[in-house]
Amino acid sequence: MSEMDGFEDLIGEFAKELEGKALEHVASTAFKAARLSGLVMKEARECGLPKDLAEGMAANVWQIIMIPSSAQIVEAGE
Repeated sequence: MSEMDGFEDLIGEFAKELEGKALEHVASTAFKAARLSGLVMKEARECGLPKDLAEGMAANVWQIIMIPSSAQIVEAGE
């Protein structure tokens, strides 16, 4: 094994560790976003808002949390 192979193995393990941590962060954020979106929908319905509006509000909360503001979103058919 050359010195470069050892370095590449080290970097590869470090990259895997970072990817794992990033995945854990995304999963945790998604779980929290889902709970918050559900709470928004529940509260909206309890306040008497129509189901479609409550669902739209919940979807907006999900998007605000899960989709970075720098991301460009393209609607289907555009």
